[in-house]
Amino acid sequence: MAKRYLWITFYGREIPLQVPIGQTDADALLEDLKSLAAGSSELNAFYLFPISDKLSALIAIREVQTVRLTAKSGGEPTLAGGVAFYLKGRASPLIFEYTGKGPLDDMFHGLSATHYDDAIPGCVMLTDGNGEPAFLRLDEIQYAIAYSDLIQQPS
Repeated sequence: MAKRYLWITFYGREIPLQVPIGQTDADALLEDLKSLAAGSSELNAFYLFPISDKLSALIAIREVQTVRLTAKSGGEPTLAGGVAFYLKGRASPLIFEYTGKGPLDDMFHGLSATHYDDAIPGCVMLTDGNGEPAFLRLDEIQYAIAYSDLIQQPS
């Protein structure tokens, strides 16, 4: 089977997110988007899936404007820090040199278990690579890219 790529545009963001996606994840995402278009809210609020051997993506469904599934690659994503949060109203990502385990893992898995019509919890505090705290409003996330080994640890 040919490799698939997901091209997603988000409200207020000019450049689409272009990531490889496995067929199982693509099928689940497209099925829920069809349900959403039909008026259902019985779907996940966020999707968490691998996009390379080292990176994973967390996508907020409410923030998706368009989705295109294609065989055309937009290039492999890169990451300058441990995690990059793409937030509403910000052109550039908020990048954390996050190196710890625990809160980020809990946050990503907790959001991916949230239903579309559920209230998104208020905020999370993460500690960056220098041990300095940062607070993040979870309802402001459009998508995030993180090193998979930071979010696939037991909590």
